[in-house]
Amino acid sequence: MRVRSTSQKALFIISLRGSRVLSKLFRHSVIINFATSRARSCFALILFTCLFGLTAQAQQTNPVDRKVENPLTDTPYVNPLQQDQPVKPATKGLPRIQPGDKLDVTCARESVTGPKEARVSTCEGNVDARIGTFRMQADKVTVYDATNLVVADGNVVFDQGDQQRITGSHAEWNYKTKTGFFVNSTGYTNQTNDGTRMYFIADRVERINLTTIVLMNVEITACDEQKPKWSFRSNKATIKTGDRARFRSPTLRVKGVPIIYLPYASMSLKHQDRASGLLTPTFSGSGQKGFRFSEAYYLTLGRSADFTVRGDVFTKRGYGIGADLRTRANSRSFFNTGFYIVKDRVLGPKKDARHPDQGGSSFYIDAVHYFANGFLAAADVNVTSSLAFRAIFSDSIQQVISPEERSQVFINKNYHAYSFNVRMNSQTTSLQDSQVRIREFPSVSLDHRPSLLRWFKDIPVYYSFESAAEGVSRKETAFDATAFISNAGRAPIITPSIVQRLDFHPSVSVPLEFNGWTVTATGGVRATYYSNSIDPTTRLISARDVIRGYGEFELDVRPPALARNFHRGDGSVWFRHVIEPYLIYRRIAGIDNFNRIIRFDYTDAIADTNEIEYGLTNRFFTRRATESVGKKAARTAREKKSLATQPYEALTITVRGKYFFDPYFGGALIPGRRNQFYPIDTFSGFTYGAVPRKFSPVNINVRYRPSQSLYADYRVDLDTKSGGLRATAATAGIERRLFQSFATFYYTRAVKLVPSLQRYADANGHEPGTVRSPELRTSVFLGNQEQGLFGGLSLFFDFQNHPFAASNRTLISSTATIGHAWRCCSVTAQFYTFNVGLRDEHRVVFAFRLNGIGTFGTEKIGQWVNRQ
Repeated sequence: MRVRSTSQKALFIISLRGSRVLSKLFRHSVIINFATSRARSCFALILFTCLFGLTAQAQQTNPVDRKVENPLTDTPYVNPLQQDQPVKPATKGLPRIQPGDKLDVTCARESVTGPKEARVSTCEGNVDARIGTFRMQADKVTVYDATNLVVADGNVVFDQGDQQRITGSHAEWNYKTKTGFFVNSTGYTNQTNDGTRMYFIADRVERINLTTIVLMNVEITACDEQKPKWSFRSNKATIKTGDRARFRSPTLRVKGVPIIYLPYASMSLKHQDRASGLLTPTFSGSGQKGFRFSEAYYLTLGRSADFTVRGDVFTKRGYGIGADLRTRANSRSFFNTGFYIVKDRVLGPKKDARHPDQGGSSFYIDAVHYFANGFLAAADVNVTSSLAFRAIFSDSIQQVISPEERSQVFINKNYHAYSFNVRMNSQTTSLQDSQVRIREFPSVSLDHRPSLLRWFKDIPVYYSFESAAEGVSRKETAFDATAFISNAGRAPIITPSIVQRLDFHPSVSVPLEFNGWTVTATGGVRATYYSNSIDPTTRLISARDVIRGYGEFELDVRPPALARNFHRGDGSVWFRHVIEPYLIYRRIAGIDNFNRIIRFDYTDAIADTNEIEYGLTNRFFTRRATESVGKKAARTAREKKSLATQPYEALTITVRGKYFFDPYFGGALIPGRRNQFYPIDTFSGFTYGAVPRKFSPVNINVRYRPSQSLYADYRVDLDTKSGGLRATAATAGIERRLFQSFATFYYTRAVKLVPSLQRYADANGHEPGTVRSPELRTSVFLGNQEQGLFGGLSLFFDFQNHPFAASNRTLISSTATIGHAWRCCSVTAQFYTFNVGLRDEHRVVFAFRLNGIGTFGTEKIGQWVNRQ
């Protein structure tokens, strides 16, 4: 030991190297063992949310919607609290005292007694004792060399690097074994995974070995206030570094008032933040399902797998149970699977005509695996017992209104320009009066991407091909056979379990450039074999096979672009306007059996065509700084013609259309019915193929991006016959620090045909396939979810009257959010409404978050904004 006397006032920083005493005291998720009444706990939690608040960044997702998310961690939340010491990343491993390190003590006054081998040194006045990364400061320190003991009294401060601090009125510490105790202690830990520093007050803190600390009568919080907004108080807490923190009889307090009592609580402190145990419960209220209480158990299965089982209670419906298994083979490969089952009408009203049993089950697989030999396997499987089950028990409006359910499994291997694929696919689409199921089992394809033919030296010639051998099927189930035949003009299609389809499609392209012109010619042939076909007379499935063959040619002409710069008054470039015209001639010929082909997917929906596509694209470029700078700095860089600026496409306007030499597409178009096939189904997202026409609607696309925080898109189809609007879609959004707003408007018009085409009109006198369907989605959010008051509103309107809907209200769904965030906690409440199909429900959810501890409450708080 070396002792130096000095009057210099010491600064203090703590570090208990050898063990990060409280380094990971709390993680995001709390694992709790309950032994008290659930009803009492639920009542206390509801009372708690009324008293103060927290933000919920992320929650467990509804098992019907979700595939899998980490059930332990929340969205990272950086604590804005600034300590007197800078917060540095936690160091890996335990600090060690290097060989030869000695205890170095400085103080104002020193006295030494006893023999050399048992010397006792007493230091007083600004005592500063250091060894390795450990530091102890006090008014008085006595060092006993014989027992390696340091006894400190008065304003004791013990630091372990920049990770921890423990203070007290008295301390005894063995600087060789690194064990000891502190009396009347306060302190803080290093940062938890969410960036929070935890503070504690304890009657006694005892370190019993290198990795274990025991705290008696401890109170812990993340609030650096005289009277914290929240705290946990426990008779005894045992912390094992890098493992777990266990609390005996903890009590959650709000402003010092006890709210929740638990007989036992345990939290993971592991670096991976994975430990088995009960997860925090979730709860919500719904007018249709009643009060919902959910609990889950999380089980680790080694370093690369885990399993979660959960249960739900709906007080007006019944019980739900689900499970999720997650595995990871490497950094890119994973396998996730799970299920969810609801037993309906067990609680609340029993099953009758007014209260049908809408329970069911769902199953999913989400997996990707990269093999060492270059093969890739992926699976995206979703199976739901019924759409009614998904519509009632899903919390996502997209899941509620979507009529489709898809599952796909494929294997891929790419080798140079070749691509080998094996695929199994199933798609079920539920319509108002029918259900269509299409399957591919199996499908094997070999494709060749465009590659240059080397023996053409002066002319660039590229060849490619697509080939496939597939087993496909289609089954249509009519809920009302009469209505189906009236609408479709035929009986439902039911094919054999496997219809053989063999396809081969080679093509050659030649791109040429001269004097600013770009001309690309592409030609190809295609042959497709089907083991079954449709009888043209009866419109029933026939065992007779059919071969479809055709040739195709496409000529793409791009003239030189026209450009002009527009300048400001000072001579600097304001924007550049670029005009890019294009012309494409397309010819497909040879398909004389279109009405015999069974439609499984886009491969089969191809018809003869002889057409010209023309268009004009206007691009407006401005200059934008490549770095995040203010307007003044950007103007200065522009004046100096700095390389820190570059062209930026702020506005794009494209106008295009088609002219069809054959308005009947070789007989494929049936006037008076909605027709969807290539090439008319790729030009616009809105239908226009119910009547023969020479000119397609004029399609206009506008894209505006003046800044990173502001955008707008607009699309419209204008009818060339009546000159009116057919359909339009507009999306706009703005995102600022304290304000966000997003809106999407979608409108299709029931087109009234001109007199010469009235014979093709439907029963309402409109063009078949066109309906009046205006929709509006808008979201507004105000405030900062990390500090202060925040809230928002999200609305989804459908102004079309649906005869099959639960009601004719235009508001389909809404979400209202309000919350408040403090530096150490936050609270969020949301009110949902659903009014679509079978779903007419109001639901209230809430969540509260303790920084450094985790989130309590219900699903997906904070992810209400819908930008689609």
